[in-house]
Amino acid sequence: MWPNSAEILPAAFANSGVTVVSFRPHSVEPSGAGFLYGYEVDTVDALGATATVLTFIDTDARAADGSSVIATDPGTGRPLAVWAYPADPMLPALAGVTFPDRVVESLAALGIVVTSPTLTVAAYRPGKRAVIRLDSAEATLFLKVIRPDRVAPIVDLHTAFRSSGVPVPAVLASRADGLLVLERVPGEPAGRHVLALADDPRFVDQLVEIGRLTATVPVVAPAQSDALDHGGWHRATLLGQLPRRAAEIDAVYAEIDRRRASWVGDPLTVIHGDLHLEQLFVDPAEPWRVTGVLDIDTAGVGHPARDAAALVAHLVVTGQWHRGNGDDPEARACERLADEVARVWSDRVPQWAERLAPAVASQLLAHAGGQATLGTETGRRKAVQLIAAAVGALRLPVAESDAGD
Repeated sequence: MWPNSAEILPAAFANSGVTVVSFRPHSVEPSGAGFLYGYEVDTVDALGATATVLTFIDTDARAADGSSVIATDPGTGRPLAVWAYPADPMLPALAGVTFPDRVVESLAALGIVVTSPTLTVAAYRPGKRAVIRLDSAEATLFLKVIRPDRVAPIVDLHTAFRSSGVPVPAVLASRADGLLVLERVPGEPAGRHVLALADDPRFVDQLVEIGRLTATVPVVAPAQSDALDHGGWHRATLLGQLPRRAAEIDAVYAEIDRRRASWVGDPLTVIHGDLHLEQLFVDPAEPWRVTGVLDIDTAGVGHPARDAAALVAHLVVTGQWHRGNGDDPEARACERLADEVARVWSDRVPQWAERLAPAVASQLLAHAGGQATLGTETGRRKAVQLIAAAVGALRLPVAESDAGD
């Protein structure tokens, strides 16, 4: 359940010199033992100047720092941390890479010269990471901001992956507060070319080769935990948001748990950990050719079914997004590509083929939870569709639709 934002947000801005006029839900993320709720908050100051501020309410207030406002949830009496982008308490380097003048100074201190940079937010996961694209006359770079304790491990991962032939970007410089300066990899996100990729088997062959190279990377640390590892948390989230679907949700998770019990003893290998089309860059002239692999923060030792499952589930979700926008050809292309990835992976490792379905289903349910927690009718509808997709992945009987959801 979303916090009582109508009370919390105006109170948090009370001493800021601006007044909250309105706000809209923006995002929701897991955060420690709670949730991180994002809002677009419209404000006005005493002179009438307006602004929209990306603001977050964290129900786990332990990460709060000096830039956060501690508020009280009027419903539970528990403390909440409220903060506004870019003052992310878990990403202390972020504020310094959102202003061009400060970026020029910061990079100069690292031995990198840029002039008059243009900065664009390429990605942002509050509390986890941010990527800022920097365009200048000298170069195009990507400034990646992560938690400070992850700097050394991620630099080492980039070095290890590159030494094994995986085309990840080079780390040009790093800083202990969580800043990585990455080179630009050639190509474009594969998601822009899904129509071409869906019917070109060479792309999936490239993914197989990337997987083979990844398995040779000399890494011993475990991959970041995934939707299977956090099944209990995602299950509770869905049950809380869609109580009328409880029987169906419980049945799907029970089947996932039953099948996963047979995985004990499966050999593990090095995996990407969060593979999807936006993590893959391709040659725009030959879209089947992979030119770059991004965001290996999650990489490490894990079950070999995980990367294929993450990619298949993300393709299903991307297809849903395209269909919602009226882009039926792209939606069908995503679905065909998902089927092809699943088929090729199962054919190449038939001894583990049955592992794929529960891994895909768990990913779909995690995506469903993200939609359901938005608290909108559209979000709930998409969540129910993704639950049905998880049921389909497991080939379980389909529950009757309940219009009440």
